[in-house]
Amino acid sequence: MVLPDRLMRAGYGERTATAEHRALTVSFTAGEEGQDAPLTWSQRYYLAELDAARPHGRGLAVPRLYPLRPGVREDDVTEALRGLLERFESLRSRVVRAPAEHQRVHSTGTLRIAVHDSPADGPDAVLAALVARPFDVADEWPVRAALVTEGGTPRFLAMVFSHVAVDAYALLPVSAYLVASCAAADPVARTAPRSDTPGLQPRQQAEAEASPAGQRAAERALRHAGNVMRRMAASPRTPPRAVTGERYRFLRRRSAALDLAVGAVAARTGQSPASVLTAAMMWVGAAETAADHGFVQLISANRLRPETVNAVLPYSQPVLCGVDLTGASFAEAVRRTARASLRALGAGPCPPGPLAELHAAVQEERGVRLDITPTLNYRPRATTLPLRETDPAELARAAADAGTEWVDSDLQWQSGHYLSVDADETGLRLVLQVDTAVHPPGRAERLLADLEHLLCTEATR
Repeated sequence: MVLPDRLMRAGYGERTATAEHRALTVSFTAGEEGQDAPLTWSQRYYLAELDAARPHGRGLAVPRLYPLRPGVREDDVTEALRGLLERFESLRSRVVRAPAEHQRVHSTGTLRIAVHDSPADGPDAVLAALVARPFDVADEWPVRAALVTEGGTPRFLAMVFSHVAVDAYALLPVSAYLVASCAAADPVARTAPRSDTPGLQPRQQAEAEASPAGQRAAERALRHAGNVMRRMAASPRTPPRAVTGERYRFLRRRSAALDLAVGAVAARTGQSPASVLTAAMMWVGAAETAADHGFVQLISANRLRPETVNAVLPYSQPVLCGVDLTGASFAEAVRRTARASLRALGAGPCPPGPLAELHAAVQEERGVRLDITPTLNYRPRATTLPLRETDPAELARAAADAGTEWVDSDLQWQSGHYLSVDADETGLRLVLQVDTAVHPPGRAERLLADLEHLLCTEATR
């Protein structure tokens, strides 16, 4: 089939063939010259994490598998992706490493989409293959795509995004755009209303951070971080452990009893499940070292301004949160944690470089080692965890509905332990990363067991 020139220029249906499968090539033209811009604070954070994960074969990829609407054609998919790339600068930007790290926003380019017809292992295997290779954000676009067909009919669009280009909230407007054009649904059921404007672009955000107001925000965040570091407990000065096998390991936990317990403590204290889990993580950590202060990093999404809601670029970064646990019951610790979390999230993120310099300065000032990497990433979904009282009998019945397993993950962080929690009305799904050069793998199992025991005990106190 020979397509008219106007369709070829728009990126419709240009096809290449390989020994394994066909490929579509989506061409985009944004209508302006390519431009250079500084990386935003969040992009710098994710780039450093990506660079640290790459030697371990991981690439901080964010996958999505979109079911397609009946009747959608290949040309509809290529047109949707062309529009997506032209609309959002972060999806057509690459990192320039030298002479100083920055990003280059491209006005033209092409994205290759492999077409898999009726793959034996299904669309999930196609998505996994896209994730498997770590992103090289200097030499490729921060988005990959593949089309899954059945008998030549498009059924699924598999997409993988680099964390340097997006965070979870940035995928809401991406999903909204795709649902409006070709997808049947958002795979995580959180599609945001589609906006006529794309929100802030990376260049605009970088300009805002370099402005006087942005610098004042950075100074405020650094003051907060310094206050937390000067009060947090010192970390043991232990040499790195010998590692056999994978250095970073990931423990997944699903427990109906934990779901009930977190909901009950939240209902009793009047605080959120996020505050309950943050307090529990601090409480267990402080008990290990007999410390009076609890500490954990929280992930701040920082999308408070209206123009950031539909922005497709990352805003999330860790913020330091510390709580004085002296003389507190656990219920009081939850309330203190809620207040401390608001202060931490209100102070907001800051440039990673100055934060690292502050960390080194406070360690030298105090003459101790301070591990500021333990992290809780609480990720609420569209629905919420039920909040209600429970009793010992219900908890005992729920105890059988649980499972723990060691899994693999592409999302690897520079942290001795990093707890990710996905929460919705069906419950909590926990994944605890442990760096075995810092902690033995058994510590991950003990930490989750201690967390659950604490919360089940408090739920019926």
